[in-house]
Amino acid sequence: MISAKRAKEPKIENKGKLINSTVLFLCLLVSLTIPNVIFSGAGWYQSLHLMKWAVAFAPIALAAAWAGTNMLLKGKKKLNLEMEPFGVVWLFLILFLTVQPLWAPITSVPTFVREWFFFAALWITYFLTYHDFDNRKLVILLWFGALNAALNVIFAELQYRDLIKDLWFILPTPGKYIGNTGQQNMLGLWVAMMLFSSSFMFLFKRGGKVSQGLQWANIVILFLLSWGLWNTTSRSAILSFVVGFGVLLLTASRLKEHISVEGRVWKRAILLGVILVTTLVGTILYGRGGAFLDKANNMLTQVEEVGKRDSIWATALTMFKMHPLTGVGLGHFKWNYLEAQKEMLKVYPGKEWKFTLWAHNEIFQWFCETGLFGGMVLVALGGWWLWCFARAVLSKKALSLEALWACGLLFLIWFDALWTRPFHRIEDALWMAFAFAIVNREILPKNFQWTKIRRDYMVRALGGAILCFSLLGIFSFGGAMVADKLMVRALRSKDPEVARRLLEEAQEHLMVQDLAEKLIAYHYLEKAKYSGNVEDLVEGINRLQTYFNKEPQSRELYRLIYLYKAFGDKKMLDSLIGYANPSSLDEILK
Repeated sequence: MISAKRAKEPKIENKGKLINSTVLFLCLLVSLTIPNVIFSGAGWYQSLHLMKWAVAFAPIALAAAWAGTNMLLKGKKKLNLEMEPFGVVWLFLILFLTVQPLWAPITSVPTFVREWFFFAALWITYFLTYHDFDNRKLVILLWFGALNAALNVIFAELQYRDLIKDLWFILPTPGKYIGNTGQQNMLGLWVAMMLFSSSFMFLFKRGGKVSQGLQWANIVILFLLSWGLWNTTSRSAILSFVVGFGVLLLTASRLKEHISVEGRVWKRAILLGVILVTTLVGTILYGRGGAFLDKANNMLTQVEEVGKRDSIWATALTMFKMHPLTGVGLGHFKWNYLEAQKEMLKVYPGKEWKFTLWAHNEIFQWFCETGLFGGMVLVALGGWWLWCFARAVLSKKALSLEALWACGLLFLIWFDALWTRPFHRIEDALWMAFAFAIVNREILPKNFQWTKIRRDYMVRALGGAILCFSLLGIFSFGGAMVADKLMVRALRSKDPEVARRLLEEAQEHLMVQDLAEKLIAYHYLEKAKYSGNVEDLVEGINRLQTYFNKEPQSRELYRLIYLYKAFGDKKMLDSLIGYANPSSLDEILK
């Protein structure tokens, strides 16, 4: 096992705290380690994600309100607050996105607002962690996170074997292997992150003796998470684990002058390898390991398809070319996908038609949504961070074990971001912001001249803004939860008028306005189906078309095509047919 010679704490210059460190720890404990295992249940319209978002966002918002109040009341002198460069650039991006609707073709205001609060929550998590998190408490977060991931693997096993009939707290997806994350690659990423963290705890310790009970518990978790990782068959997650763990070992070996080896480190590393190989063989014989090998073989033999992402990435490139300077707007990649794909297929007619909400590469998606300027800021910031990291490693700078963990986790997450969408799941993205804060305290400059705060009012103004937006976020999300219940009541109501009134009431809440608008359109169509009322049918079509203009999706596309075909509206049919799958046109038009 490897241990630090001395418990090294990064020096934090602040005299005053933005937030009590225990309160911050408790907020992070909830937001980081609980959401992935939560299934909201059938009582909610957004049955998978809503309670995940609540548990992830609410503690961060409360912590932000606390810190904002302190900044507003105490100002610069009492807090001695300094802003570091990475956080300042991140804050600048928030301001940039705030005014983006002035030039970007935003069509869905609810989407933009939700994504803005998402991005702001990542920054405030980074900001608070950087200034006030106690590194000694990291191991507690890792244990709780590992237990969450282990529980998700158990849930996935029950789903796969169709043993979840009466288990209301597990996502009802028999035959799938997704746990309560809701998607195979996202379960793979979460398990990979926590397998990495458990492996870190297995090899490294902060100091002091670790009880045998905890060591054996960690070994059991390592077996369970390794088994789960192979069974997800997620190539991106498995490769990301290899990258993150490799960076951890390489960085630690480079900095060996600052750590001491207590004999069994290589044996433990070999044991980790044995666990991974043993569980792989086990999954091949008794699980889904064979499916993983088939997918890996397909990736190697069909390189040109890039894991069936070639058409998606070609569409992303087309979208960027269509809006290179303005971008399509934060959160609007998905609402521009059909349009960009139509243009892409003109250039690459042999590519596969598909509909997806994500670019399956977070950098591509960021360029598409923010344009060239936003993309270059991200590249510049990332390049600077990599340069500072390389300089710290090459100069053998003394880093804490917590910083080593953070470096490895960041490489894991960002490698996964090249293939999937970790930054669009708040329960995973918060870990990225948290890890950046941990390591940036030690490898990045504390400040530059342009980041220094020279006026007391600047701290108070920033604190006031943080407080206001935190409270606004809390109340907006609370309203969204109320509206979600209204939508559930509407869908269960047998009285069409009552259902419509409930949906219209839900539509008044901005955060779910688009969801309610879609349900109202389908409400009129369903009502017309049973009543035969042509006015209801026309109203439903018009409302669905209005919704489609804001948030184009394949389901609504085909519904409108068939409706216009039945109505004999050739003009509207021709305006939509170009978005459809070319291979389905004959069936549609016959």
